[in-house]
Amino acid sequence: MKQIKRELVSKLSEKLDVEVSISDIERPEPEHGDFAYPVMKAASELGENPRQLAEETAESFENHGFIDSVGVAGPGYLNFHLDRESFASQVLEVLETDSMGVEARDGSMLVEFSAPNLAKPMHIGHMRNNVIGDSLQRIMRFIGYEVTSENYIGDWGTKHGQVIYAFKKWGSQEEFDENPMDHMYDLYVKLHDEADEEDKEKAREWSKKIEEGDEEAVRLWEMFREATIEHNEKEYDRMGIEFDRVTGESVVADEAQEVIENGLEKGIFEEDYDGSIYVDFEDDKYPNTVVKRSDGSTLYLSRDVANIQKREEEGFDYNLYIVANEQDLHFQQLFEIAEMFGVEGIQNEHISYGMVHLQDGSISSSKGNIIRLSDLMDKAVDKAAEIEGRDVDNAEEVGLGAIRYANLSVSRSKDINFDWDDVLDFEGDSGPYLQYTNVRAKSILRETEKEGETVGTLEDEEYRLLKKLSEFPEKVEAAADQREPAKIANYLSDLSEEFNSFYHSCQVTGVEEKIEKRRVKLVETFVEVTDQGLELLGIEPLDEM
Repeated sequence: MKQIKRELVSKLSEKLDVEVSISDIERPEPEHGDFAYPVMKAASELGENPRQLAEETAESFENHGFIDSVGVAGPGYLNFHLDRESFASQVLEVLETDSMGVEARDGSMLVEFSAPNLAKPMHIGHMRNNVIGDSLQRIMRFIGYEVTSENYIGDWGTKHGQVIYAFKKWGSQEEFDENPMDHMYDLYVKLHDEADEEDKEKAREWSKKIEEGDEEAVRLWEMFREATIEHNEKEYDRMGIEFDRVTGESVVADEAQEVIENGLEKGIFEEDYDGSIYVDFEDDKYPNTVVKRSDGSTLYLSRDVANIQKREEEGFDYNLYIVANEQDLHFQQLFEIAEMFGVEGIQNEHISYGMVHLQDGSISSSKGNIIRLSDLMDKAVDKAAEIEGRDVDNAEEVGLGAIRYANLSVSRSKDINFDWDDVLDFEGDSGPYLQYTNVRAKSILRETEKEGETVGTLEDEEYRLLKKLSEFPEKVEAAADQREPAKIANYLSDLSEEFNSFYHSCQVTGVEEKIEKRRVKLVETFVEVTDQGLELLGIEPLDEM
């Protein structure tokens, strides 16, 4: 816990007369102690023998409050063993507060995620985006930021003229009314497969008509936009995802034209021989890129610049984009252009992540060869209901929790190899394992009439669980500061493993009253921590399973 680390830092700084920081305090292997400090750096600064300095420092900590003993190891490591009773009292008291010991952050934050395109169903790639974005908005709110989550949909540009043209050529209002998304996507695929150059040119003309405000083009665009939003809302509801606002590229379409004009005036953009507008980055820092086509239509880079300006004007301190790593260059260029325009009052961040690869391609759709998000969720629920040897009544919560954990437990920078056997494993590193362990703890509490209480000295297995529980605040802070939900997901997996070891070693009910109360208190705290941790991941904690 940071509070104890701070006390150690204060005492070490005082006794060694050197600057010691919280990051210098380490967590050694349990057999070596609770906290450790390598004296070698201080010894180098002071020109002393590190082992001898460590031994002298250890002696000065005798009979010190929350410290039971201090040992010296290796070339000069101080290993601190805490007084178990005082440590337990402090940890459990902190974890019972509303903040659970998490140090508050402040500032207003925009979290943009999901951002699907019109007329196309969300696919497997949106799952990782959705769960990272949703988990981050939950974490950021919990830690104190004033968060606005935004679904900034791709509702402007050439592709929407393509759907309108395809609808005019092959579409049916009756089929659209019956199943809007399937019909729109069928048309999109048909145009992609069958369009010749004449078709593509006519599609571009419809895109231009949308930007020019043509009545029929705008009517059809609005019809497709509303149908897409309504279709996706059902999938967000199923995943338990809520947005504070739904906007889109169309909201800043006019402002994007102003960006182009201002960019030309300021010398940020240049006009090419064909009439297109582009930006040439200084010293070839990034490849030059077009912001407006020769036909006069804007590109999403110019709309993104306008959107950053809009968010700065709205007063956001942080602007987070949850977008896959295939767009890394786009955001590097975007943030560079924003700086050229003098955007300084908002911290823009690209929260990049890797791709998802399915081991089992059995749910691939023949329509456009995509794996629909709805199909992925259906299959997860079906598989959860059919787990061998398990009677799973809440297959929806277990299946969707499994998908969330599989996407969140891997560091954002890495790709995911998605394997159903691992995802739905009740015994290993999985969402169902976390839910099942949480339910197991709740079942223990239903078996006892005792209320938990911190009494007596903790035994080794109890103390190991307590120490793991004490890490929760720091893991949440690390997840927020590093924009990395995996910090919490992996911690909950380790914590569940520690709890199951405690469960098999320590009988909770039917033992001496003081022991039962102490162990019940640990189980209660485990439930509180895992309930909150699962909520931060967007995984539903269950009462029975």
